[in-house]
Amino acid sequence: MAPCLLGRVATVYFAVGSRSLQKASRSAASSKRFDGLRAMLVTDDATARKLRLQAEHPFDIVAVDAGASHAAEFEATRPVADRSSLSTAERWRNRRDPANLALRRLRAAKIRAVATALQHFDVALLMDADTYVCSSLLEAACAVSEGPVVAFVPVDRGREHAASVLARSERWRVPGHAVEANTGVVAWRNATASRALVDAWLRAYGDLADASGFLMDQPAFRAALHATRAPHAALPPRFNCRGHDRTRRAGTSAVPLRCAGYDADEAAHGAVAARLRGGAGCAVLHSHDIQEPGR
Repeated sequence: MAPCLLGRVATVYFAVGSRSLQKASRSAASSKRFDGLRAMLVTDDATARKLRLQAEHPFDIVAVDAGASHAAEFEATRPVADRSSLSTAERWRNRRDPANLALRRLRAAKIRAVATALQHFDVALLMDADTYVCSSLLEAACAVSEGPVVAFVPVDRGREHAASVLARSERWRVPGHAVEANTGVVAWRNATASRALVDAWLRAYGDLADASGFLMDQPAFRAALHATRAPHAALPPRFNCRGHDRTRRAGTSAVPLRCAGYDADEAAHGAVAARLRGGAGCAVLHSHDIQEPGR
């Protein structure tokens, strides 16, 4: 692709607690193997203190979100159901559940992390902690160098989340054709329109969580993107190879992925693994089961 003018570019992570920090550190280190990108972490006080005790880490900037000081609270809890017959989704919608409340605060802090990153960089590549970078991210960054202020891999049509939640919201209702982003990897350009989108995303998340208890941030981003009409671009699927498959029979929905893919028959890991070729050709792996090179 043709070169573009980018200015200051970084991968950006929101992570709190030891487990999340370990994953984010691994992803940040993988991103720094290409293009000389910087890496930023937005976290809470407790996690920042732990990081200062480490001899080395991959983050060039560590910023503390004052409202994200409840990592230990979340890590120590699991969803509490009133009845064992409740599904996982129903348990997560139990607004009295301490894990539910903590996760809601953490998702809001993740959204705020974008605004924090845009105070430091011209282009911020917001990455979920459970990602791993296999090749250059410059194409994703260049997608927002001019024109679009945000770029992402769209969710497949017909697989959008929380349609009924959005349909019940007078303020954040969206038409069926409105695009939904997989927010695990999102490129942001520092611009007035992108900052307005972040503000709308945070408001939409709060409103939708209040109305339904639904905790996923993607429907709120979809609503905010539609409401603000922020110019956006679609990234090729290889920039977010999502390794999640609820149909797997191995007892976990996490699909094993690695940059080189797998020599064995991917069908053994399910349809999603086969479609992704075990991760071969992906720029960004996105799974809770990532095998790093050389291991």
